Amino acid sequence: MNISGILSINKSGINGLQNNMDNIANNIANSETIGYKNRNTTFQELVNNQTTAQEANLTAGTSLGLNTGVGVNSESINFAQGSLQQTGKTTDFAIQGQGFFGIYNQNGELLLTRDGSFTRDSTGQLVNASGNKVAVDATIPETSWPNGDLNVASDGNISIVNNGISTSVGKLRMYLPQNNEDLVSVGNNNYTVKNGNQLQVMANPSIKQGYLEASTVDLADSMTDMIATQRAYQMNAKALQATDDMFEVINRLAN
Repeated sequence: MNISGILSINKSGINGLQNNMDNIANNIANSETIGYKNRNTTFQELVNNQTTAQEANLTAGTSLGLNTGVGVNSESINFAQGSLQQTGKTTDFAIQGQGFFGIYNQNGELLLTRDGSFTRDSTGQLVNASGNKVAVDATIPETSWPNGDLNVASDGNISIVNNGISTSVGKLRMYLPQNNEDLVSVGNNNYTVKNGNQLQVMANPSIKQGYLEASTVDLADSMTDMIATQRAYQMNAKALQATDDMFEVINRLAN
């Protein structure tokens, strides 16, 4: 392996660690975000098996793999259940176990979220903090719901209670992907499913009204990961500088 190859190894390490640092910073920034799921970065070793006898003194029939750097294998989302925090607000909802709320963005596209911090807008529709409509199977149009207290059962059935009289008005539509690995983050704590993958409507979700799901980010773990990543980045930067110094010496001797 020549010096150019060593530079390539240093470069891949710095790029991979910068990617991980960005991921850790995003986790820390969202440690208080409702329904946020911790992101993890995994790496893989890049190996080159095309080693020749000129590069190493190999016996006949022997192959040798040389490390050529590190690559980001994947950035996975940890969909573990977050702790539930009681708010007492009737339009706050937390999911126990699997499932996602559905919301429609400005283009009418269905997005999934675990953030159940909703409100009712001026027309009476249930919306999220961005004003996007929440997926509801309404038996009575939301704009025509009667006055009264909003009550949502654990299975998502919605009723309005007024003077002791309960009127059923619809049900929160909950979604479940075939596999959480099919989900792709689209920002703002929302997800979509990969093209062609199926999404089913849950028949029996488990919802708690007056609660919100906390972020799954562990700040102590994230800070530890950040320090370790910074140290590794510094070591790669020093190795890169040393390799560059070697280049400078070789060029000076060659002239």
